[in-house]
Amino acid sequence: MSASINNIAATFANLQITSSSSSSSSSSSSSSSSLSRTSFPLSVSQKSISTKWNTHNNLHKSQKSSLINLYGPPGPPPLHSISTVHPHHHKPILSIPIGQKLPNITLSYLNPNDAVKTLTLSSLCRGKKVVFVGVSAAFSPTCTRFLKRVESEKSRGSDLIACVAVNDVFVMRAWGESMAVGEKVMMVSDGCGELSRVLGVSLDLSAKVCLGIGVRSMRFCLSSFNGVITNVNFDDEEENFVYVK
Repeated sequence: MSASINNIAATFANLQITSSSSSSSSSSSSSSSSLSRTSFPLSVSQKSISTKWNTHNNLHKSQKSSLINLYGPPGPPPLHSISTVHPHHHKPILSIPIGQKLPNITLSYLNPNDAVKTLTLSSLCRGKKVVFVGVSAAFSPTCTRFLKRVESEKSRGSDLIACVAVNDVFVMRAWGESMAVGEKVMMVSDGCGELSRVLGVSLDLSAKVCLGIGVRSMRFCLSSFNGVITNVNFDDEEENFVYVK
């Protein structure tokens, strides 16, 4: 009797072990098969990590931050700069926003009879598409290129191109004649720099003593219709002068 009981117990023990082992094996096989069917894309960069770009890496050990010991050195530099503004250039901002009227400032020019004439911006712009070209110095190479470029691009879509500079009327007309500007280009004098001050485009060049000039205007191209500002662009090309000692 005891022998038969032992045989029954042994039989149930074998069945339990077999079922558990078979279920575990089936689950493991199903999971392994599902894993084999599932593919996980790996996007591992092949670029080697370098810390030479970080100046903190060149410091003495005593000057380095204790965080490096905890988190390790910095990774590679970013591929693209976050800022879209050039670090060495300050983008000018016009004092009068687009959509506002130009100030009614009086400018002057020299007519064909060598007579000095004055005109206001309101009378100049009334019912017209006028492009104002502000320059720093008449006869300078960069300003000459800038005026010619604006003339070629804006002459068709405008009624008048007014070149404005903090120069006298005689210099402005002589400069226009030397460039043989077209009929649509008017050489106008902002002798006291009033227009450049109101627009917020004054440029102090008094530090360049060898040039012999003081406060002038930035180079800009301002489009207007009926005296209302529609667009403005600035030129950031630097003057390249040759100094002879």
